[in-house]
Amino acid sequence: MYQPPGPPQEPPPKLYPLLGEENIRKLLRYHYELLSHSEIKDLFPTGEELNKSAEKNADFFIQILGGPPYFSQKYGPPMMRARHLKFSINYKKREIWLQCFFKAIQKLKQEIEFPEKEEKKFKEFLIRFSEWMINEK
Repeated sequence: MYQPPGPPQEPPPKLYPLLGEENIRKLLRYHYELLSHSEIKDLFPTGEELNKSAEKNADFFIQILGGPPYFSQKYGPPMMRARHLKFSINYKKREIWLQCFFKAIQKLKQEIEFPEKEEKKFKEFLIRFSEWMINEK
């Protein structure tokens, strides 16, 4: 099994107060909607299960961005790399996931103010985080 360098650094802590819970949830719904039409859509559930996955992922991002610890309260410690080992994740799949996330950010930016400095830091975190999820070359 491929072991990437990492783990990633912590995400920018100012994002939860800046975006708020509902906008983080909206961002993850946008992300999952894009993923559901991507080349890696088979890695994700469909229908209502896709919505549940988006909400679970939103709980994770709310927690790591400085909000309430919803993810840990519901599912235990995040341990995201371990949770994703059952999926084959290579550089191409990681890049598709990442580009869908960047598009979701752009969509959210059409609705709210997202300071460029904080957006840049968040994208840098996502790049490192997604590299940490890679488990095959």
